[in-house]
Amino acid sequence: MSSRRTDSIMSISSSAQPQAVDQISAQPEPIRPEIKDLEAAAPVPTAASESPYTVFSHSRKRAICAAATCSAMFSPLATNIYFPSITTIASDLRVSVEMINITVTTYMILQGIAPTFWGSFADVLGRRPVYLATIAVFMFANLGLALQDSYAGLLVLRMCQSAGSSATVAIGAGTIADIAAPAERGSYMGLFSAGVMVAPTVAPVFGGALSETSYGWRASFWFLFAAGAALLSTLFVWMPETGRNIVGNGSIPPRGVNMSLLDMLSRRRKHEVDPEFAAAEKPRKAANPLRCLTIISQKDVCIVLVANGLIYTGFYCVTVGFSSQMATVYNLTALKIGLCFLPYGAGCSIGSIVIGRLLDYEFRKFARKSGYGDGRSVRQNPDFPLERARMSSVWYLVAVTAADTLVFGWTFRANISIAVPLVLLFINGFSITGFFTFEQVLLVDLYPQESASITASNNLVRCLLGAAGSAIVGNVISAIGMGWTYTIVTAMILLSIPLLITELLCGQKWRRARLDKLQKTSMAEAEQANADDEKNSEGAEEDKSS
Repeated sequence: MSSRRTDSIMSISSSAQPQAVDQISAQPEPIRPEIKDLEAAAPVPTAASESPYTVFSHSRKRAICAAATCSAMFSPLATNIYFPSITTIASDLRVSVEMINITVTTYMILQGIAPTFWGSFADVLGRRPVYLATIAVFMFANLGLALQDSYAGLLVLRMCQSAGSSATVAIGAGTIADIAAPAERGSYMGLFSAGVMVAPTVAPVFGGALSETSYGWRASFWFLFAAGAALLSTLFVWMPETGRNIVGNGSIPPRGVNMSLLDMLSRRRKHEVDPEFAAAEKPRKAANPLRCLTIISQKDVCIVLVANGLIYTGFYCVTVGFSSQMATVYNLTALKIGLCFLPYGAGCSIGSIVIGRLLDYEFRKFARKSGYGDGRSVRQNPDFPLERARMSSVWYLVAVTAADTLVFGWTFRANISIAVPLVLLFINGFSITGFFTFEQVLLVDLYPQESASITASNNLVRCLLGAAGSAIVGNVISAIGMGWTYTIVTAMILLSIPLLITELLCGQKWRRARLDKLQKTSMAEAEQANADDEKNSEGAEEDKSS
């Protein structure tokens, strides 16, 4: 028993034959053994072809992706459905609009912080229990918001609403990483991002329509409560556990709260337990909400997060400036301004899906050129040039986003037809969301074993930068005008290019160093566990002899 851990860990570095890599570089790097799928519990490995990434069928994976997307939509939906009723809420609660805006600020703060807490638990305890907990918090927060009549209640319950809903994005991205192999991860992440990005587009229109009912502004919270209850019931009855440290590739039967109601009733599995995962005896680590800070400190991850944060700040600046300028320049009502965001939502959805599929196509194409077949056997291999495979199209997305943002700013100065900013908004939505899809897929590839935590880290960095940008853009527009303001925003977006170039050139080296350190740590832990086992065995024998 004591040698089993050592054999399991040692087999990580010897499970596959050396393969040729990086045919693009002029001087190939020395070929090293593949470190096999550290995102799964350390098993006795078999060939990649004998161990499917997941046992879930294609239709089941699509259904899981749909459930994760519906869950993740609650965060942006709850954020934006609130906006049309701000003035009415301020009047009913007898406070100023500025006081209501504080509830928006506190919501955004929790939106950045809460996923770091929940994401760590999702990576340790599994996706399913954390899904149930977060949706339950969100549901009951909306119930309280619909019933409360005080500003203090509104402030606190909005924070609780954010704490429950904002984590679903990180958990959803982790779920996608659980079921989608790297060669198909782009398509699934594209579908996931499309749903998340369309929610903030339709939410203001939906919120305005609900506020016109007899329930007034409370109707939005009643709707969110009912939707949360329906989703919670669906997840409890059907949603399977996908966490790879709990069920491996889906072949290990879950236990306790990780079991869905259907699992409890059937008590059987369609698939035999994959021996690669059944042999694992890795102790479950304690959840650490501060783990995100450690992840952010990794050089390759930090560069990608900052680059994404710069572009995300540009995204916030465009949406904030668009709303104010449509009212000022074109004298549109709040409802019409909300409708003007529909092209943006269409661009975001189309961009996510198209770029997601393009990422998969480029990944497989690069894998074939590098001698890895269709790329399905590539998991967390330090010798596979992952950064080059993922970043082949990102430069076009950054260039289009920067050019569109620049033209967008000077368009309002020219005061031309309203169709022009709407078209520019569609293009901006397509390119900027395409970039977000690329960035999310790359981050999950860098940290597949902690995909929820890496997504929470991304959420923390971009929310802080985005909040700062949205807070000052209005004052900058008032001081120097739309044209020069968005010239500055464009320059900020272009600052992401040298960061991405650095990631392209140095990312694989940094990733390899991190995985080597992880392997050494795992071997040291296994040796210590063996020593402890031997010591305990000797103590038991002495007790027995005495």
